[in-house]
Amino acid sequence: MRKTGFGKKIVTISLAVLCLASAGAGEAIVLEFGERVSVGLITPVANNTGYRIWGSKYYPGDVLPQKMEEYMLRQLRGVPRASVESVRGFDPDLWGVNGSSPHNMILQLRLEDLRFRQSDVVGSDVRCDVTMRLYVYDGNYRLLYDTVIQRRDSRYYPFFNDLLKNDPIYWESFERSIGWPLIRSVMDEALADAIGGYNGFRIVGRIVAKAERVDGSLTVPVRRQDLLYHVNLGREDSVRVGDVFAVTRASSVRTIAPETPEIHFPQVVGRARVVFVKGRDAVVQITSESSQAPIQLGDAVSAPLAGRRRGSSSF
Repeated sequence: MRKTGFGKKIVTISLAVLCLASAGAGEAIVLEFGERVSVGLITPVANNTGYRIWGSKYYPGDVLPQKMEEYMLRQLRGVPRASVESVRGFDPDLWGVNGSSPHNMILQLRLEDLRFRQSDVVGSDVRCDVTMRLYVYDGNYRLLYDTVIQRRDSRYYPFFNDLLKNDPIYWESFERSIGWPLIRSVMDEALADAIGGYNGFRIVGRIVAKAERVDGSLTVPVRRQDLLYHVNLGREDSVRVGDVFAVTRASSVRTIAPETPEIHFPQVVGRARVVFVKGRDAVVQITSESSQAPIQLGDAVSAPLAGRRRGSSSF
């Protein structure tokens, strides 16, 4: 017996293939079968705060932009099906001159504010606030959207702590402080927003066949057999066992607006969890579906290219 009762949920994101260069805020960028994306990071990452972090007493220059750049590039290179490179300078007119190739998406990070508050009564209670601005451009260097990310954290030291009270502040001390982990978490949030969130990239496939019970290839109880389907996505598309896909079906409505007489959108009709995966094929088990629109062959499956896929979807 299938689990039903999954309520209807209408979303306003097109599952048609979107032009990467024209995607705006609020539009996921759909990757076709086997397609890769190119992501550029504008470097150096700007430090617009009053803090300057010295590499050492022998290196008086501010190393914080370099450390942020290195961290963000490492995180970006962990995104499947993405080619990553840095783009030097802040002037879009010069990006092509600098030898960079056209990108599907270009990210710019600016650390706008970094504040510490410390109370030294019994030990040290240190609070930190970080504000970072994210700019996202398309491959034609057109600004798609920008957003501000703010986070706050605190840390208690049982003994007096003066890591950030000395001038200058050295990287070795700053790395051990509350500031650097908080900055990293803000950059992680920026990455999730641009790449794996509602504005980011999505992998999209389709339910292509029932998963028939064959000795030695798929051992499942007979009572669960009608919940299993093949999808045309696999390990090469960054799919892993345990990933949860949103299952959608194309729908359309007519409007009274002359400029948009018809609107196309998918309806989420269920969820499916990956139970078996190969290079270009995966088997999913239906975990929930709409009682009014049971899942069927031809329905689309989708998930963020990066970010959390287990137990939830960004729809």
